Amino acid sequence: MRRFVMTLLLAVFCLVVGLGLGICFGPQLQQSEPAQWIATNAPWATSMIQPDRNGPFESYAYPTIKWRPKLVAGAPGAIAQLSTTYDSGARTNQPGIMKYRLTLFKAPGMRQCEVQLLDDMGFKLTQFNVSTFREVSGAPDIMEARDSLPCSEDDYKKAREYSIN
Repeated sequence: MRRFVMTLLLAVFCLVVGLGLGICFGPQLQQSEPAQWIATNAPWATSMIQPDRNGPFESYAYPTIKWRPKLVAGAPGAIAQLSTTYDSGARTNQPGIMKYRLTLFKAPGMRQCEVQLLDDMGFKLTQFNVSTFREVSGAPDIMEARDSLPCSEDDYKKAREYSIN
């Protein structure tokens, strides 16, 4: 009987500690790489990871990220949206390639801008200049740029925000 009571108390203690940690660290754990991997590979787990309506991602299916639209600094009324994907290098010591598509809405005068990928603390991980915009056919207020650049997978995984100037 004593063993049963001790086991029951230990189980209740572990339950309380686990629930407390889950409540405290739940939002951070949902954005972690293992949680994202489980959500994409286990059909029963997709409901556990709901997209954050205030988060920086419109959709996050690593290695493809569709970022939320942002206002462009220095261009009143202009909006930009970034979509990125990562292709790892052929060899382990070779950096991979980040492919991006930057779409500008209502920014007809812009011909060049700088994009920075930032970590969760707001520090710059990488930056690149975009200057090859082309107009999207049938949409006079929309311009688009596509290109790729070398990027380490570690920096790409750490990216949690972007800025555009």
